[in-house]
Amino acid sequence: MTLARAALAATLLLAGAALAEPWTVGGKLPPLALVDQHGAAVAIDASVRVVIFSREMKGGGIVKQALASQGAEFLAAHRAVYVSDVSRMPGLIRQAFALPALRRRDYRIALDESGEATREIPSIDGKPTLLVLDAGTIVSIANPSSAEELRDAVAAASAPAG
Repeated sequence: MTLARAALAATLLLAGAALAEPWTVGGKLPPLALVDQHGAAVAIDASVRVVIFSREMKGGGIVKQALASQGAEFLAAHRAVYVSDVSRMPGLIRQAFALPALRRRDYRIALDESGEATREIPSIDGKPTLLVLDAGTIVSIANPSSAEELRDAVAAASAPAG
């Protein structure tokens, strides 16, 4: 077991009680430590402003299209993190096909391989979920229908108030 995967397992055990209810506006995002498509640790903490989440392929396709050009720069500029629940994908398919494809993307994707860390994120089939945070508190939840809508929502979420 890699150090990053061991850290993930420990975080999931410690955060288990915090994930008992679905995440809602006004709730506190529990600290998450996941692993990206390269096996490196990804921490989702109070410094993150936006979490983009996908649970299935169609929603992930919207995110992929939104981040197709300058994905890494876009995420960094908006203090955003992309998280994907890949637990429903058979392990052999994930290892042989999905992970190699994900590694070719220029942006990080935090992966939930067990589905436990993200199980309480509200989602709608066919759409990604956008969680807007303020110091770790969920201030809004949206489910954009298109890549353009997703990019606009992320940009609006990270714009200074005023």
